[in-house]
Amino acid sequence: MVVINVNERTKAGKALIETARLMAQKFSGIEIIENDRVLQERMKANNQSDYLHEQEQTAFLNDLENLAGKRNIPLRRLLSWISTK
Repeated sequence: MVVINVNERTKAGKALIETARLMAQKFSGIEIIENDRVLQERMKANNQSDYLHEQEQTAFLNDLENLAGKRNIPLRRLLSWISTK
C-alpha cells in the first residue's frame, strides 16, 4: 500500500487525482481512498497480516538470490541462516 498526499487545489494535484481515478477504473489493484478512517483501517489490517503477497514474495526471493550470488553463498545456506534469526 502506498499513500500519496495530494493538494487538490493545485493544477498538478487535480491532474494527478483525475489520472488516478481513470487508472482505478481501468486497472485492478488501484484504489482511491479519500476517507481517513477507511485508510487507517486498511493500514491496520495490512500491518496485522504476517504473510507476503505473491509479488512481494517473488521480489523478496529474487533479492535473496541476488544477495547469495554476490556473496557466493548457496541460497539454501542463506535461507537457513535467516530462519534462525
